[in-house]
Formats: sequence, structure tokens, C-alpha cells
Amino acid sequence: MISLLSDLARALGLAVDAALLQRAAFTHLVEHPSIALAALVIPLIAGASEMLGKAYVLAAQQVGRWRIMASLIVTGLVYLLGVLVWSASAHVLLSLAGGLSVSETVLAGTIALAYAPRLLSVLTVAPYYGEFLDRALDAWTFVCVGWGFWVVIGGPLGLVIVSAAAGWMVSAAVRHYGGRLSEPLLRRLRLVTPGGGHD
Repeated sequence: MISLLSDLARALGLAVDAALLQRAAFTHLVEHPSIALAALVIPLIAGASEMLGKAYVLAAQQVGRWRIMASLIVTGLVYLLGVLVWSASAHVLLSLAGGLSVSETVLAGTIALAYAPRLLSVLTVAPYYGEFLDRALDAWTFVCVGWGFWVVIGGPLGLVIVSAAAGWMVSAAVRHYGGRLSEPLLRRLRLVTPGGGHD
């Protein structure tokens, strides 16, 4: 338990370095794969952060506390699913291209660390600059993933860019449609999603 908490704390510390494009943040994952697994908490928190930004809307709609909490968790899980799909896509592409030099766990951890900018998603609810900030966070995240791939894979550059871009598109589709596809079930459970309401 202490080891897990230590890994989680270390992963959160590395996330700050990853957002600042510090090479050491990603090389640490290669040397310590257990941190890569712990880093998967970052997209969970990032998803919850996005939903938290809409908490005042939920409160105004008199949504119960347990449903708000469940909605935070579901949104986090959608983000996590996006990371896992992205890493799986990159893993397959790198395997086919013969450029795979790291495990899928390290790839997933790299992407998870690179989601650090999305921890600021709570700010995207702002009425005037929210949409611009959301796009900026997406771009920042993509740059972090590309840099992380470059560090852990080691090139060639074209393969790194293609792997990052292809995975990004798949992940974006999962994030975009994940909430929509799950919305009917969530409505039946009386939960809410970032774009949804409640009964």
C-alpha cells in the first residue's frame, strides 16, 4: 500500500515535469514501469477535472451528490479509455512498422503522463475563453505525447509522429463518442455526462 501511494505521488510529480516537456519525466517510466501504471490515474483526474468545471450547472439542476461523484468517475473513465485505446493503437502501429522498443505499459504511461495539461480542464467551462483553452490544452497534450514518444521510442521521427497522430485521432473519437454512446445507460442510472443532463 505504501509502495502504491509512493508510485502515485511520484507519477503526479512526473506529470508536472511532462507538461514542461522535461525529458527525465519520460525516461523515468522506462526505468520504472510501475510508475507507468500509477500514471494512469492522471487521465482519470483530468476527466474528473473536466466534469468538475460543470459542477455549478449540476448543482443548479439539483443533481444529487452521489450522482455528481459518479459522473466525475465516469468522465474520468472515458479519459482513461482514450489513453488505453491510444496506447494500443500506437503499439500495433509500431509493431507493424518494426519500431517497437518499449512495452505497451510504458506507452500507456507515457500518454497518461502527457495528459497532465488536461488537469486544467476545470477552467474550460469559462464562457469567453473556455473553448479556446480547451483546444489549447488538446494541442499541449499532443505535443507532450509526441515528445514523450520521441523520448521512449527513440525515433525515427516520422514513425513517432505517425504513431502519435494516429493514436490521437482514435483517442479523440473515443473521448467524443464515448460519452454519447454511454449516455442512454447513464440516463437510466440517472447519471450525467459532460454534455448531458439528468432526468
